[in-house]
Amino acid sequence: MSTSRKDFLVVAAIDFGTAYSGYAFSSIQEFKSEPLKISANTWIGGSLMSQKTSTCVLFDKDKTFNFKKFGFDAEDAYADFAMDDNHKDYYYYRRFKMELFNKLMLAMDVFSACIKFLKDDCIGKIRLQLPEIRDTDIRWVLTVPAIWNVSKQFMRESAAKAGIPNESLLIALEPEAASLCCRHSPMTSLKGGTIDITVHEVMPGGGFKV
Repeated sequence: MSTSRKDFLVVAAIDFGTAYSGYAFSSIQEFKSEPLKISANTWIGGSLMSQKTSTCVLFDKDKTFNFKKFGFDAEDAYADFAMDDNHKDYYYYRRFKMELFNKLMLAMDVFSACIKFLKDDCIGKIRLQLPEIRDTDIRWVLTVPAIWNVSKQFMRESAAKAGIPNESLLIALEPEAASLCCRHSPMTSLKGGTIDITVHEVMPGGGFKV
């Protein structure tokens, strides 16, 4: 397994959250010169503009389980269908991520479809800035809660089904990713909601001790 590759040109991270999801990316060159220069999408839902969209997904209710929409678009479409009493022809999942941890196993098709949507949308935004970028030039990071254990493999398999090869994927614990970000952020800019704690000791040579 070649997860130690050093020649990725872009790092793209997908935050597949319980309530909201999104992605961000940065080129290696930008990171070297300005670590906090990170690009993210702006999602629009009604009058709301946000760097994350709701973790909702809509599928056709048929044998092929066709993906229709994700995020705010899924919410709006399902609401329109419900107003016309046509919603019974669709599957609508909302805030389902933690059901995986609770052992109420939703189909891998649901998770992989959501990851694929976020991946494809992210690649589109990357290529607006870097038109020549290849899929193999992108290091993908998928964050998972610290409480997950066996479920990490489930997410890795979901990512593979979404078209992210294992050699390009890094599974990162959410608090550890936040800890690394904090190394570059001034304390006055730090804010958040739910908190997980990870303490890292920076070792000589730049390594970490948890």
